Amino acid sequence: MTLYRLFCAVCLTGLFVLSGSLPSSAELVRFEALSSPEQNLVIYSSTDTDRIVYLVRAFQNKYPTISIEYHELDTTDVYQRITGETDAGKKTADLSLSSAMDLQIKLVNDGYSAPYYSDETETLPDWANWRNEAFGFTYEPAVMIYNRNLAPSLKNVVSRFELAKTLNENDHTLNNRVVTYDPGRSGLGYLFGTQDAVQSEDFWYLARSLGDSGVKLMTSSATMINMVANGEALIAYNVLGSYALARARENPDLAITIPQDYGLVMSRIAVISKNARNPEAAGLFVDFLLSREGQQLIAGPASLYAIRSDIQGEATARKLQELANGPLIPIHLGPGLLVYLDHMKRQVFLNRWQRAMEGK
Repeated sequence: MTLYRLFCAVCLTGLFVLSGSLPSSAELVRFEALSSPEQNLVIYSSTDTDRIVYLVRAFQNKYPTISIEYHELDTTDVYQRITGETDAGKKTADLSLSSAMDLQIKLVNDGYSAPYYSDETETLPDWANWRNEAFGFTYEPAVMIYNRNLAPSLKNVVSRFELAKTLNENDHTLNNRVVTYDPGRSGLGYLFGTQDAVQSEDFWYLARSLGDSGVKLMTSSATMINMVANGEALIAYNVLGSYALARARENPDLAITIPQDYGLVMSRIAVISKNARNPEAAGLFVDFLLSREGQQLIAGPASLYAIRSDIQGEATARKLQELANGPLIPIHLGPGLLVYLDHMKRQVFLNRWQRAMEGK
């Protein structure tokens, strides 16, 4: 059996996809039901298909009559498609899964979601369940990842201040070889950037140092990690720890640092759409994500960091708390995440970021 249990995998332009080689914004994978009668569940998600496949496979073993149409999209595309299609009265996803916590909260705040209650959602910590309409199902740190074969001295960079200092004082070996998210193009990158600005006085010092070093700006953790692995970059800042951990397991040249000043922790958020055509199946999938079985898969082969405290393994909230050399700060679900989505505040932040990138 191939990695994906599917009969067809078709990108949005109509071409066949045999692997995750196309840009995330162009990929659709259909997982056929294992038995009949068939019902369909449509998911828009920013989670890579090669991670979610483990959860889909186990879910369909439990609910064999449910087929899943899985659209892998950028975080901003998830939000824009849900809102745009709903406003136009078109078919949209039954369920959205996104790492852009603020955009998921905006879906709820603006009336694009449906409430859901179950024994599984009741077990979530208060900070990971907002109004019983937005549910966190992972506990993933933002980390630095570096190439210890090409730049072993970067093991001493253990905080944001140390990274900024190293960029300012190095012998130019890091020039044009540092990478981070582009907050103007990435929903998750904007979330991390604005949360950093709230948490740390060192953030804008770091931003100016990144700009002076010729930082490269990307829209996905996978791309940034690839750049560090192949030597195009030596260090990446604020990549998803789940993706970093999975790659570091495979590549001994890669090493991960959780900043000692603080570690931001985000959660992927599940939201059932107001206009879901199959809300029952969407609720079942949410429950599976939060169940012990689903969380064990999240901690294991999916490598997304389980949020439940009763799960054992390397990619778990419990293990992360043991490894961190400083405070872990989970990003709480709630209206506070909407502050930087205000148009004026967003523009002020991005303008200041652009000035930092230009050395002003």
